[in-house]
Amino acid sequence: LYSVLMHAWLTLFCDPRLGLRAFSAACGIGALFAFKGLSDRLLPERARLLALFLAASSSYWIHLAQDGRGYALLSLIVVCQARLTLELSQRPTKRLWAGYAALGMLGLYTHYYFALMLAAHAAWLLRRLRRAPRELAAFCAAHAALTASLIPWLSSLLIQAGAHRGNIAVGQPLNFRHLCGLIGTQFFDVTHLDLLLPSWFTPSVGAAILTVCAMAGARLFRRRGDAYERHALDFLLWHAAAFVALVATAELLCGRPVTQARYFAPMAPFLFLLTALVLSSHGRPAAAARLALEALVVIGAFGYFVSGRIIDPRLDRLAAAIRRTDRRLPLIYLETYYYLSMRYYYLTERPHFLVSEAAEGIDYAGLPPYDGVAAPERLRRLGP
Repeated sequence: LYSVLMHAWLTLFCDPRLGLRAFSAACGIGALFAFKGLSDRLLPERARLLALFLAASSSYWIHLAQDGRGYALLSLIVVCQARLTLELSQRPTKRLWAGYAALGMLGLYTHYYFALMLAAHAAWLLRRLRRAPRELAAFCAAHAALTASLIPWLSSLLIQAGAHRGNIAVGQPLNFRHLCGLIGTQFFDVTHLDLLLPSWFTPSVGAAILTVCAMAGARLFRRRGDAYERHALDFLLWHAAAFVALVATAELLCGRPVTQARYFAPMAPFLFLLTALVLSSHGRPAAAARLALEALVVIGAFGYFVSGRIIDPRLDRLAAAIRRTDRRLPLIYLETYYYLSMRYYYLTERPHFLVSEAAEGIDYAGLPPYDGVAAPERLRRLGP
């Protein structure tokens, strides 16, 4: 969907880079308006302003709204679909079912991971409507249409799911630390400045957010708060937990890592709403946690803008800066992101070494024919 929209959209701009960023910015702003509507519909009044602050100030969402890819569009569709799901679970109508199916099709053709959040929506609706036979018929019709819309690209999905099977060099496995890092990035995404921070910092932020989620689960289990608040906790916790569980299942079926920070864009609005709901409660501990999170989010937004001043991520300029260094020095990559582009296009004349955090599990045969993947032990033997 994003590519089709860009084909028409970019004809309006002399500079395609401006067009790419303008579209993402428009989708990001639209996602914020949709998020406000969802917040007003779901959260008590005391939590709404904090939720909107987290979403508007999150360096993660700011990054998506500036990126020349389809993740801002994905975020917009996810928030709108969440609002429709909430409405359908309370007052279902034929018009809402039609909108749910149509928007779901757009989301499926925007990103594969939307299917995981759509599955979470379907399970939630099935829970809420299981005792209403008339609405179950509409539920089945809507999801039958969504399933039929998957058929044209199902073969492509299966091919991509089976590619690089067993090769962990394409990303990091979804373990607890990586999950904490992914969640922490949604509140504190400083991109290149992460190189200057301790490796545990962003995962620690994610662990703190998971602690908030655990507190929400405990509150729901003990049936604390009024029915309105418990319903909001149920809705948000269900979707956040189901999305993570489905991602883990997809990784298990594919036999390789399938997670990156931007792939978790469908989960971000649920985390913002859930965190705001828990931390907006009364009491000094909640107030202190709220103040600390607000400061962290503001620092993250500032750090995101500063990172672009310190390191220019455009590959041509990054390669030009590297050429000015000693030609004998090897390039060492801690992640796979820039390795292939630099090794095979920009800097073919330089020695390159890719260091994986789990080098013993790399399928070397699946990598391009170059002896450039080194375990940390081998790298140390190369000398200074």
